[in-house]
Amino acid sequence: MPASAVGSARGIDVSHWKGRIDWPRVALAGYGFAFAEATNGFTVDWTYARNRAGAKRNRLLFGAFHFARPGGSTREGVLADAVAEAAFFLSVARPQTGELAPVLDLERTGGLAPPALRAWTAAWLDEVERRLGVRPTIYSSPAFWRRSMRDSSVFAVAGSQLWVAHWHVRAPRVPASNWSATGWTFWQWTNCSFVLGIRGCVDGDRFRGSSLEEAALAPPPATVTPPLVLGVPQSGETLSASAGTWQADPAPTLEYRWERCDGAVCSAIPGAVTSAYTVTPADAGEALRVVVTATSRRRSASVASSPVVVNA
Repeated sequence: MPASAVGSARGIDVSHWKGRIDWPRVALAGYGFAFAEATNGFTVDWTYARNRAGAKRNRLLFGAFHFARPGGSTREGVLADAVAEAAFFLSVARPQTGELAPVLDLERTGGLAPPALRAWTAAWLDEVERRLGVRPTIYSSPAFWRRSMRDSSVFAVAGSQLWVAHWHVRAPRVPASNWSATGWTFWQWTNCSFVLGIRGCVDGDRFRGSSLEEAALAPPPATVTPPLVLGVPQSGETLSASAGTWQADPAPTLEYRWERCDGAVCSAIPGAVTSAYTVTPADAGEALRVVVTATSRRRSASVASSPVVVNA
């Protein structure tokens, strides 16, 4: 066992290639968490539901991953493919509070050059975060990240944690400037660990943290009362937003986004991201609303105010 791995929680990651797993024996062997493949591109891993139930029944902290199959020949096609794969993954995996954050497993480029692959990755992550309220983890090897993502740190800065795959070394090499100085969260340190209850060998993982509980998805902040738009809705006047009230522990951080609405379609107003907004002549006759996003323990929820119509 690598010296640098001692003291961190042990885990495994599995897919249908491991066949039927004896989860009680895995738990008795001292493993505390498990990731399982839920989807591969647009294919369901047929062992996912069984692995999820078995791991959770035996009190292993559980998480789902999506093996990415990027595609698309135009920018629009690349983004549409990513959003579709993200939606398919969520329909199968159905991540829950108390589980590990979902994972995007990046090992294939689908023929995409680094800029297009970064766009695909961002769209997949954004879609999952929009629907689930948590930023997904990224799985990758240092070599793949350097070659295929040009060692980009943008995803670390945006809040994705790293599950790094670097086998049989004393300490993993962490891409993107040590993942923008935050380091790895999970480390797949071997592709061949022998574990009771599993035929052959299996991927072995480590969690870097004082307690596995800190890795579990917290409940999203709950709205008690919605936000309100206050002030006179006419050109030149400054509107203010009440944040509403939220139930979360610890108290959530808040972000604001003002939107202009045309019927049922609302679009963000560029740069309008504080609790105050000065009405412009372009808003005359339009409806305005504010969207408040509350975040606590890496879990987010968003609520919009009722729209107010600007006097013409």
